[in-house]
Amino acid sequence: MTAEHIEVIKPLIPLKRAADPDEIAGLVAWLARKESGYLTGSSLTIDGGMAL
Repeated sequence: MTAEHIEVIKPLIPLKRAADPDEIAGLVAWLARKESGYLTGSSLTIDGGMAL
């Protein structure tokens, strides 16, 4: 995804911004923890509300 593409889609995202890498990393870090071990067969969408 290029910077130009991100600027084009930002107005389409309900939060009106692209995700910060730390926001994505937070979910990934939680998924890697023992506490997420009971989670199975799920899709977690982190897209700023685009899939509402």
